[in-house]
Amino acid sequence: MEEVKKRKVLLIDDEERLLEVMKTNLEIEGYDVITAISGSTGLASAVVDQPDIIILDIMMPDIDGWEIARRLRSDPGTKYIPIIMLTALDEPHHVVKGFESGADDYLAKPFDNAELFVRIRTVLSRASKGLTVDPLTNLPSKHQIYEETRRRLLQRGKFFAFIYVDISNLRLINYRYGVDRGDSLIRSVAGILDDIVLADREEFLGYMGEDDFVVLSIPVRVEQIFNGLTSRFDEEFQGICPELAGEKDLPPESRVKLAMAVVTNEKRQFSDPLQVKNVALEVLKKARGEPGHCCARLKDHPV
Repeated sequence: MEEVKKRKVLLIDDEERLLEVMKTNLEIEGYDVITAISGSTGLASAVVDQPDIIILDIMMPDIDGWEIARRLRSDPGTKYIPIIMLTALDEPHHVVKGFESGADDYLAKPFDNAELFVRIRTVLSRASKGLTVDPLTNLPSKHQIYEETRRRLLQRGKFFAFIYVDISNLRLINYRYGVDRGDSLIRSVAGILDDIVLADREEFLGYMGEDDFVVLSIPVRVEQIFNGLTSRFDEEFQGICPELAGEKDLPPESRVKLAMAVVTNEKRQFSDPLQVKNVALEVLKKARGEPGHCCARLKDHPV
């Protein structure tokens, strides 16, 4: 039950009474529940709150559920959050349209609590088994990173390291030489990290999107991972983008380099994966400000 209690559900529905009833019932089941009474506020909440699952009504006054689902699926920040469509429209073509918009499941009104709970557990279970892989890097994507981080947060008494890896100034390559070269560098870093990460020791590697990766390991492995990655990165960068690699007059803030932020639970406890990531992003600012490859640690740069 401890794992279920930490799951966050976003309810998007314009029926206030139904929202209240669903929120109460789900909270009794142990879920953390957020509500939105319009499509626009629901979209904003999905980005900010990063729920584990979204229950979405189709018939909304401002933006219908199909369009909301499409927007969620097109946003890298919400692309992999599971969606259950909730609607009074149970005709087959409405169901098909829901799945085409990106829904993972649907539930027709009226429904009973038992059916809702089963649908939520089933969809969350599918998501947690790693059914989403990023096509560019062939690595687990954001939702799976959060799930794996959550699992480690629940392992009381075990130290872990959340290692956020950023290819700083990748946009310079995209701007000057095109996104194909930028994508080549992303795939190259993914390959290097995949070689370094020890899956047999329960290390985990995922792709956050854009120019960011996450490695989940233990604190004593951080230096090995950083040194192994940076030693191979320069050679790969030279082959992919020799023009920039040979340009010595670039100011430090414009150089393509690796910035790494390390957050551990050695001296600080965290309540959820999003909190860990947000702290890592603050620590990352220090690493990004350095002229070369840099590994910044929370213990040295408290947030």
